[in-house]
Amino acid sequence: MPDDNPILRHWQTEVQAFDQNFTVLQSKMDIDAIHDLRVAIKKIRSYVKLYPSLFKKKEPEELLAMLRGLFSVFGKHRNIDIVRKLLPSFFEKNKPLPKSLFVYLHLLQDQITPYCKQIVQEFKKDEFNKFTNEVNQDFEKLDAAESQSAVKELIGSSMKTVTKDRKHFKKNSHLVRKNLKNIFYWSNIFDGEVFFTKPQLKNLDKILDHLGNIQDHEVLRTNLKNFRKTILSNTIKENELIKKIETRAEKKKENLLARADKMTEESISVLRKK
Repeated sequence: MPDDNPILRHWQTEVQAFDQNFTVLQSKMDIDAIHDLRVAIKKIRSYVKLYPSLFKKKEPEELLAMLRGLFSVFGKHRNIDIVRKLLPSFFEKNKPLPKSLFVYLHLLQDQITPYCKQIVQEFKKDEFNKFTNEVNQDFEKLDAAESQSAVKELIGSSMKTVTKDRKHFKKNSHLVRKNLKNIFYWSNIFDGEVFFTKPQLKNLDKILDHLGNIQDHEVLRTNLKNFRKTILSNTIKENELIKKIETRAEKKKENLLARADKMTEESISVLRKK
């Protein structure tokens, strides 16, 4: 029963979330559905990464391959929404965005939307259901105590990887984020303070927020640079404005990196001891 099997319960919750948001996206491109679908994919992939530890066999690559395409294409759509969300904070209040930039972002989203619709139409949902049902059957066999022990061991191993990657934090911040996110998802599978205390998990969540914000500002900076290089000439007055925003976005990213690095350094020794 799922109530006695926390991994199965969380797995079924995320597969259901995937199904619900995929259904929405079959009829329209909805920003919230795109975000929630990508979150469900992240958690599904994270739970699948438990396979080698739980069953001593490889992760179901066919399932992961199906999810990879969806995640990537919708990520491009999501990136434009991130740029639109962050941009106002770099302009004076009530001051409109440069019209050319607004048009550029609109065109980018217009270009990616047909690919999003196409990948949804071509997605082999029957195969996806088949693969997720196979994983479901494997998870149904789990013993709660044994699975908890296996997950604890995997968290310990992942913490060692985070420690290694943190030595070059600026270069490896994305890898640190991916591993910490898996640790966070796995730690929340089991009720109570099995691996970490609630304050420790709350702090880990804050670190992930900072790391996600770093990625968002890099997305902003990259899109602005592409806009400036491909659309604006050096003589257009907006060129200098966009360049200044790029610099400010890079500075904000560097500040977030420093803060996330410090928080990770302070937390990692405590988390490793668990």
